[in-house]
Amino acid sequence: MIVGLTNVLATFIAIGLVDRWGRKPTLTLGFLVMAAGMGVLGTMMHIGIHSPSAQYFAIAMLLMFIVGFAMSAGPLIWVLCSEIQPLKGRDFGITCSTATNWIANMIVGATFLTMLNTLGNANTFWVYAALNVLFILLTLWLVPETKHVSLEHIERNLMKGRKLREIGAHD
Repeated sequence: MIVGLTNVLATFIAIGLVDRWGRKPTLTLGFLVMAAGMGVLGTMMHIGIHSPSAQYFAIAMLLMFIVGFAMSAGPLIWVLCSEIQPLKGRDFGITCSTATNWIANMIVGATFLTMLNTLGNANTFWVYAALNVLFILLTLWLVPETKHVSLEHIERNLMKGRKLREIGAHD
């Protein structure tokens, strides 16, 4: 119940930030929050979680990860996927995006326990923290800012052959 409530409430953060800050800054902040949650949790696992207060703090770091996800990547990926697809191929593009999302989820689900057993708790969470840092870099490098940009303008930029990260730019 706490996880679900945290997820729902944090989604309202995305609703409040996405049109004020933009997609790219909100995604970047969310990946930063997720990286911090996983990084601190990994460090706690490395040091050892012995006291009740450390156990609660570890749970707080997991909830921090959920907040980061729910305020950014969770909802915004779907917004971006629908905005950056040209109308003519949008149905196929969104299908590919959705399939990629589910395949990535399947990979995480299929490998998590193996990673825990092979790498250990701390290293597993550090890997996820590092992946979120990588996602920050990819967001900064590749993701277009589409705040207050019409779908028609984005499509014109796509048809002009602009790079993906530039399709939200005004002429």
